[in-house]
Amino acid sequence: MAIFMATSMEAKIKEILINGSETLGIKLKEKQIYQFQLYLLRLKKWSHHINLTGIKTERDIVIKHFLDSLTIFSFLKPRWELLDIGTGAGFPGIPLKIALPSLKLTLVEAKQKKVVFLKEIKRLLELKDIEIIQTHLPSPLLSKKTFNVVVGRAVAPLTEYIRLALPHVANQGLLIIMRGGKNNKKEIEQICKKYDLSIAIQKSFMLPFSNIKREVIALKKLKS
Repeated sequence: MAIFMATSMEAKIKEILINGSETLGIKLKEKQIYQFQLYLLRLKKWSHHINLTGIKTERDIVIKHFLDSLTIFSFLKPRWELLDIGTGAGFPGIPLKIALPSLKLTLVEAKQKKVVFLKEIKRLLELKDIEIIQTHLPSPLLSKKTFNVVVGRAVAPLTEYIRLALPHVANQGLLIIMRGGKNNKKEIEQICKKYDLSIAIQKSFMLPFSNIKREVIALKKLKS
C-alpha cells in the first residue's frame, strides 16, 4: 500500500476520523483508516469532474459524510445484508462497509457517472460482498429481495422514502431514517401505525467535531 505524506493537515484529518469514530463506538484498524484516506482522496479528485458532493473541505467531508454515515454503525450486526438506496457517492453504505467488513452491501444509484465512481471505489478499496445497481426504485432489478437493513440518506421526503424502501425490508428487519435536527414525532407515529412498524431505536445527538444536530430512528418491520 502507498504511504501518505504526514502533513499537519492530513494528521489533523486522521485524528478527526479516528477520534470521531471512537466517539461513535468504533475503533478503526490501520487498514480501515487507510481505506478512508483513499476514499477521501478519490472523492475529492472525482468531484472536480462530476457532482459527487457539495461539501468541499476534507474536514467537512470526514465529519458530514464519513462520521455521519457511521452514526448507525451500532444498529448493525456482522454479516447482515444492507440496502443503501440513492447512495450517491456511497453514503452511508461504503463508510459502514469499511467499518464493518462482513456487512453484505447493496448500493442503488440512478446516475451512471456516480455508479462508475462507486465501482472505482469498490476496486480501489478492495471491498468484497458489494453489489452496485444502477436503477430507480421501484425496480425489477431488485425484484422481491429483502434485507436486514434498508437505509437512504436524504433520498426523498419521508413518506416517499418509506414507500420506496419498505418493500425491501425483511420481516423483523430495520428501516432507518437519518435526518438533521429533530423528526416530527406525530408523523413517525402515524407511519408506524399505517405500515405496522415499531420504533426499535431512536437517538438524538451532535455530530462529532461539530454543532450539527442529528436524529436517527430505526423502525422495525413487524410483518411482511
